[in-house]
Amino acid sequence: MRLLYSEKIAQMTAGRTWRAPPVEDGKGTYRITDMSASERPRERLARHGPQALNTAELLAILLRVGVEGENAVQVGQRLLHAFGGLQGLQRASLEEVRSQHGLGEAKAATLKAAIELGRRLTLEAPNEKPAIHSPADAAALVM
Repeated sequence: MRLLYSEKIAQMTAGRTWRAPPVEDGKGTYRITDMSASERPRERLARHGPQALNTAELLAILLRVGVEGENAVQVGQRLLHAFGGLQGLQRASLEEVRSQHGLGEAKAATLKAAIELGRRLTLEAPNEKPAIHSPADAAALVM
């Protein structure tokens, strides 16, 4: 079953406040620069903090740019799908990540380094447990 563009956007933004879809290029893709400045991942991170972004958007900030036909957020979504999530991306070798369309040595190394920093952070404070005060806090831990 083929999804309509609006349904794809709804899936991509599930759990977040609805935003108007960005301008399409006719192929179901859009450039981040076509989005309003307040909706771009970097600007949202600056305004609302990193917890306001989904994992694909955080990856997009690390990737910086997409490839022809895919913006950086879509590349992030593709990587998460290809590796079965962030843990799969963490387990993948540098070569496996680099072999993905649109990722060269530098982008693959950036992603692997960022994931490793996150892993090391958890090792530095093993007794530090996240506080859960709401269903949204619990969801943020598993998403």
